[in-house]
Amino acid sequence: MKKSIRFWPACWLALWWWCVSPVLAQKQQTVLTGRVLRASNGDPLVGASILIKGTKRGTITNRAGRYRLVLTEPVTIVARFVGFRDVEVLLLPTGKPIEQNFDLLSNDTQLADVLVAANRQDEYLQKVPVAASVVGRRDLERRSIYNTMEALNNTPNLITDSWLNSQVSFSIRGLSTVFDNVGFESTVALYIDDVYFSRSFAFNQTLMDIDRVEVLRGPQGTLFGKNTIGGVIHIISEKPDMNNNAQIELNYGNYNFRQIRAKLNQQLIKDKLAFRMTGALSLRDGYVTDRTPAIEALNKTAFFGLRGSLLFTPSDRVSLTLRGNYGRDGKAENTFVYTSKPDYNPVGVRADEGLTTNQNAPAEFTRDQYGAMGKLEVKLGRNTLTAISALNSSSDSYFSDNDISSADASRWGRSQGLRTFSQELRINSPRDQKFAYVAGLYYLNERISVTDTFTLNKDFVPVAARLLGTPIANASKFTSEGYTSNAVIQSQSTAGFVSGTFELTPKLRMSGGLRLTTETRELAYYQRIRNQFLNGKPFNIINLYATNIGSKANPETRQTTNLALSYDVGLDYRFTSNLMGYAKFVRGFKGAGFNTTPIKDSESGGLVFRPEYVNNYEIGVKAKPTERVQINGAVFYTDYKDKQELLDQGTRVRVANAPLTRGYGAEVEFSAMLKRFRLDLSAGYLNLKFIDFPFGTDDNGNPVNYAGNRLLKAPDWTFSVAPEYNIPLNDRYRVFVGLNINHTGKAYNDISNSEILARVPASIVNGRLALVPANGKWSVALWGKNLTNKLYIQHGWEYEFGNQIAWSRPRYYGVEVYLNFR
Repeated sequence: MKKSIRFWPACWLALWWWCVSPVLAQKQQTVLTGRVLRASNGDPLVGASILIKGTKRGTITNRAGRYRLVLTEPVTIVARFVGFRDVEVLLLPTGKPIEQNFDLLSNDTQLADVLVAANRQDEYLQKVPVAASVVGRRDLERRSIYNTMEALNNTPNLITDSWLNSQVSFSIRGLSTVFDNVGFESTVALYIDDVYFSRSFAFNQTLMDIDRVEVLRGPQGTLFGKNTIGGVIHIISEKPDMNNNAQIELNYGNYNFRQIRAKLNQQLIKDKLAFRMTGALSLRDGYVTDRTPAIEALNKTAFFGLRGSLLFTPSDRVSLTLRGNYGRDGKAENTFVYTSKPDYNPVGVRADEGLTTNQNAPAEFTRDQYGAMGKLEVKLGRNTLTAISALNSSSDSYFSDNDISSADASRWGRSQGLRTFSQELRINSPRDQKFAYVAGLYYLNERISVTDTFTLNKDFVPVAARLLGTPIANASKFTSEGYTSNAVIQSQSTAGFVSGTFELTPKLRMSGGLRLTTETRELAYYQRIRNQFLNGKPFNIINLYATNIGSKANPETRQTTNLALSYDVGLDYRFTSNLMGYAKFVRGFKGAGFNTTPIKDSESGGLVFRPEYVNNYEIGVKAKPTERVQINGAVFYTDYKDKQELLDQGTRVRVANAPLTRGYGAEVEFSAMLKRFRLDLSAGYLNLKFIDFPFGTDDNGNPVNYAGNRLLKAPDWTFSVAPEYNIPLNDRYRVFVGLNINHTGKAYNDISNSEILARVPASIVNGRLALVPANGKWSVALWGKNLTNKLYIQHGWEYEFGNQIAWSRPRYYGVEVYLNFR
């Protein structure tokens, strides 16, 4: 098939030459000139070869990367330089001078030239004055990464955790999302293919067709908008291409792990229209074992998802991409165990041991997600106009034994939904001109709803007596009291933004940007309690936590309006073509929010909390002294005002603004490659604390101030090392061996810095051993994660009836088979 594909263009070219050669013979020779440059930084490649394919004719570039060649007939020109990918161009002699420049990319024997869209268009990472990490397709494959959380393990000053697939937390530079209150918007913004998601419901999906995952650390409010104080995680999918191919991947591992992922790419109209479809099915038993078989049977993971995309390029100046997706989770992977203190056992139940629990109700969970987006790109001269429209929806439902023990103390359920429409219109210039800019308008409309149901049951009575300071009358007759709370948030946000870079000298650039955001949010909230009556009198045990607030017909309402200006200013200086330093200041903003969890008083409990602001100062350096070594680093200082914080004590949730929060940190990333060996290192350090944080009173009425406490999910150290080695067996096969070691220092899981719930320092070791043929048609790999079986607490809550913690995953391993159909 390949021979026939190559044969026909050769015939047409020969026929064309036979017809026109008498005419061309009468014309002058064509002089071909140009430059050969490194694509990532524009450096000239000295001594690059310019060859006429199929002959021994050619030349090499001079010190400026220039070449000159004379043509007399149609030829294919090949630009070649050691360590870079060849580029071929078909040229026809015209009798007039032709200039043909070549931009070469690194090949697999050197560090790849990585792209990042920090300025809302693709640029080479080493050119962009932003602290950014990029996890590409190569990393996803060689580290056996199967979901988005795993993709972020090697990023400095970033940690992730999850106690359900729908309840995901990620923290960048000590600034974390809150996953247990939909009234809190994320501090770290999540983007998927240029589309913003204000909640992390959709975060931890099984990866299927990901081109790369970008992490932009520090505030990114000018170009990426609101709620980017901690940074941005941008997941970029593969686009359809004008080829026909397919891939399938099969996995099997312990805990009965079964996964299949597949993708198909089809060219429908030559060079005009292409289609891509991907799908994934992931099943696994739970790793926390319940002693009750009927409950244990539901402790599993089950995910199914589809994604489709269509690329239409009617001309070289117009591109339209359409995407759609659907995903469903059908099981709840329970990670909780009961962990009462040794000297405090409120419900008379011993603490669970290890990854074994004994609950009296199953954890039930379902989630459905779907969405669609369209992206139109039009070339206007050298500029590009981009329009992006998106609709997304997510809904899930969860129910569990809230006390996580064999006692029947409480049960809790939640259903929540999110519907969004967003529209963005922006125009940008090329980044290689003296003044480069991007400007645009953005609109977001959201509806978020949540319903909580909660009951206190018979085994809570001893706890209630202690809290009330008096015995409960007729305690043996008590069965259940509870509440239902409902919140609906309608929000609209509109923004205009502009950002630019001006070249002051050939080496010095100044950058700056502004974004004006206006937001309006409306809350409708009601809460109804259910009392048990005996002889006409209520027990009033549920009144410890909730009271009647509004009604379905007449809910309590609140409204907030914010008008805020975010901005940044910076300088970057290119000492050499491979060494850049930068300094920048960023003013960030996050709007006011609502406490949608159950409260005891609509006023003192605080349905509304204030917006927060941050000033961030950063100095960084980016260096790539050779094609095989790269090092990037940054130091930063953060100054917060009115930081939004939540103290989740299970049945009681309190929200407040911390007046002053400050801290500093540093991070560095290093990569090096030899002939068959590659090493990636990263390290991060954080020191962020509350300077002033009054937080009400304790149980004895004494004022509480969390000044001096560390921020939650802000480890002091993060470190990773990822060595890999390729061993050629012969001309047809090679073996790949890779390790991925990640260390996270101590981190607290709540703002009160509870030691019993803290995440202990832990080092996680992952590995992969793969056999790969030279033609890339298939591969077989053995993989293992957490090989040393290290366990740590991902998250936890302090309850009056005892504490509960969510464990990290234990050791798991499996085999992967990959097939490539071209």
